[in-house]
This record gives sequence, structure tokens and C-alpha cells, in this order.
Amino acid sequence: MQMILFKMNQQHYLIAAGTVEEVVDTVQITKVPLAPLWVKGLINLRGTVLTVISLAQLVGLPESKTNRNIMIMKKDDERRGLLIDEVIEVVDVDPDDIQLSEDQAALYFTGVVDLGEQTIADVIDVNDKIF
Repeated sequence: MQMILFKMNQQHYLIAAGTVEEVVDTVQITKVPLAPLWVKGLINLRGTVLTVISLAQLVGLPESKTNRNIMIMKKDDERRGLLIDEVIEVVDVDPDDIQLSEDQAALYFTGVVDLGEQTIADVIDVNDKIF
């Protein structure tokens, strides 16, 4: 299965490529009053208004200061943006290589993958929370 390897707070994470429509550079985000802390605001992406979510805050990590990319997530006809540090590459991961991790919150983290070259990445699944 193809997964997108990305960085957030100097750590590596994976997310299923099938849930990502595209990756764009960070643009100006308009804040939304009274929104949850993890909702950073709204962006205008080629004439479509999208909600942008801080992935770090959503999963309980410290907020990063170097958010350079927004991953546009899709589910049916809905789209949301996830604010991340940077996308590194698309990798092929054998589902059998995903090891369950007992020390991660099962709400967002579904396992851990050893990608070699001293890169270990947590697998994240947030679709049910953001849509």
C-alpha cells in the first residue's frame, strides 16, 4: 500500500496515500472564532474554501513552528487540510510490516513501521476525526 511519509516536530509519520488528494505549500489561514484549538482556520484553495487542521494539536503533540505544507485530505465529496511540517516522499509499505504500538494512543496511531536507514514512522489515521 502506498503511504505518504512526512515530518512533524522532527519525527516521521505515515498516512495512507489514498486519503490524500494533494499537497500544497502553506498559504494564509484565516482564523475562525470559537473553533476547537486544533482548527487553525480556513484557506481559499483555487476558489474553494477549506478548513485547515493542525495535525499536531489534533493528535496531542506540541505545535510545530515550521509548518510548510498542507495535505489536502478527501473523503467522498468533502476535503480538509492538515497542517504539517513537510512531505518527504511516497513509500510502498507492506501491511504486514506495520507493527502495533502499545505506547501510542490508539485513537489516531494505528502502528509503527521501520523504514530502514534509522527511520521509524508512526502510522496515523485521522479521517474519522476530521470529517
